[in-house]
Amino acid sequence: MKTTPFTPEESIQLIDSIIKKAKNRFEENGFAFILWGAVIAICSFTQSYLIHLNKASISWYPYLIMPLVAAFVFFYSNKKKRSSTSNPIASFYGILWLIVGINIMIIAFGFSPYLKENLVPLILLLLGIATLLSGSFIKSRILSFCGLILNCSAFVAFLIPWKDQSTFMGILAIVAFLIPGIVMKLKSTKQNV
Repeated sequence: MKTTPFTPEESIQLIDSIIKKAKNRFEENGFAFILWGAVIAICSFTQSYLIHLNKASISWYPYLIMPLVAAFVFFYSNKKKRSSTSNPIASFYGILWLIVGINIMIIAFGFSPYLKENLVPLILLLLGIATLLSGSFIKSRILSFCGLILNCSAFVAFLIPWKDQSTFMGILAIVAFLIPGIVMKLKSTKQNV
C-alpha cells in the first residue's frame, strides 16, 4: 500500500471534513439533547415536588431512572456507531460524555451525603465543562453557548438554597438541553427536506 503525502491545504481540508462530519453526526437530530433535557427536567421537578411535600429523604428516587436511560443511550449509540464510519472527533465526544456521565453518577449516588447542598452545583459544573468542550471542539455555537450557561449557573447554584436547587436544575435542563435539542432537530429536518 503506497501513500502519498498531503499538502498543507489537503491536510486542512481533511481535518475540516472530519470536524464537519462529527458536528453533523452530533447535531443530526438533537436526540441526545432532547432526551437528556427531558429526563433531567422530569427528575429535577419530581425531586423538587417531593421536597416540598416534606419527603426529602426519598426525593432522590426519581434520579434512579438516569442509569437506565444512560444504558439505553450507550447501547443505542453503539448500535448506531457500528453502522457508520469511524470518526476520531465523534469518538472523543462519546468518550468525553461517557466519562462525565460516570463521574456524575458516582458523585450523585456515592457522595451526595458528603456534598449535600454542593451536589447540584458540582453536577452543573461538570455538565457545563463537557458541553462547552464539545461545542468548542466541533465548532457548534449553540453547544458552546449552552456550556457557558451551565458553567455560569453552577456558580449561581452555590448561592441557591438546597430545597430550590432541583427546580433550578430542571429549568436549566430545559434551557440548556431540551430547547437547543429541539432547535437542532428542526434545523436538521429543514436541511434534510
